Amino acid sequence: MLVHRYKDIESGLEVEFCEEILAFILAQCSSSGYLETGGILAGYYDDTLKKAVIVKSSAAPRDSKYTRTRFYRGVEGLKEWLDSLWKVEKAFYLGEWHFHPFSSSKMSTIDSKQMISISSNRSMNCPEPILLIIGGDPTSYSVSISVFIRGKPPIDLRDYSSVTL
Repeated sequence: MLVHRYKDIESGLEVEFCEEILAFILAQCSSSGYLETGGILAGYYDDTLKKAVIVKSSAAPRDSKYTRTRFYRGVEGLKEWLDSLWKVEKAFYLGEWHFHPFSSSKMSTIDSKQMISISSNRSMNCPEPILLIIGGDPTSYSVSISVFIRGKPPIDLRDYSSVTL
C-alpha cells in the first residue's frame, strides 16, 4: 500500500494518508469537471499528537453548492458518516479537502478564513484542522496541505515521502 506523507520540519507536524484516499478524492474531482468540489477528512492522531493519519475522506454532501471558483460544503449526512467512522475505526473529523479545477492548489484567502474560523469554533472541537487542496486536473494535479492551529498562522506541509508499506 502506497502511503503519502507531508511534514513541516520546523514544527514536526505531519499528515499521512494512503493512496486509496488520494484516489477517492481524485475521482471526486474528475466527476466535478470544471466545478469546485470537496468534503471532509476523518482520521486520528498518533500518540505524539504530531502526526494526523487520514483514514477516510467524504464526498461532497448532497446539499453542497458548486461553482467554477467557489465550493460551499453542505452538511447533509456528515454527522451520521462521522458517527459510523467513530464506532468502527475511532476516526473523527480532522479537516477539509477541496478541488481548485484547472488552477493552483494554493489556498485562497477565503480558504484560509474558513479554516481559521473552524479552528476558532469551539463547537467544531478541532483546534488544528487540516486543509488538503487538489489543484489542476485529476490527471495532472498538485496537492497542498496546511494545518491551522488556533491563534497561529497556517503551517504549510511539504511532501517528504511516499512509501510502499
